Amino acid sequence: MTPTLYQFFHRHIQYGFKRAGLGEPETVAYVSDLLTRFAHTDALYPLYDHEQRPLSTLVQFLAEQRAAQDEDRAREIVIVRHLAEYALFMSGFFRERLRSRGQLSYYADHGRSAFAQTADLERNSGRARVYWRLQQDFARVAEAVDDIRRHRLPLPPEACAERPLAALWRR
Repeated sequence: MTPTLYQFFHRHIQYGFKRAGLGEPETVAYVSDLLTRFAHTDALYPLYDHEQRPLSTLVQFLAEQRAAQDEDRAREIVIVRHLAEYALFMSGFFRERLRSRGQLSYYADHGRSAFAQTADLERNSGRARVYWRLQQDFARVAEAVDDIRRHRLPLPPEACAERPLAALWRR
């Protein structure tokens, strides 16, 4: 029987996280789920601005978060969580691309901050603990995801530079 995409990610995340000293089962499950969801590019860009244009950059996420702060608390929570997940995904899967553009620390800083905000806003204590762990271990988690991507899903460098998502999903 062929494993599901979640099972594939879970197995590799579990192995990679153990190697990095990050073996909490809840965090492994969360990151495995995140990678499975983001395998569908529409899940990367599920948010739209007031003119119905997809939000696709951290700057756009931050602007929409600020706009939602005073008007729509539920939307703000969705935006902050997505910003955290997007920053982690990009910092792990496309680490070299962000590094070459001088954006890696920018993504990491905003990802950590967004996970902390998400933890503060989360009512479920179990999920809040996962978000706090991701905030605290953001760099190690992103490095572990990068290590998994490089060893389990290697891409030629030119593919990452040109069209990273298309290159990843084409393989």
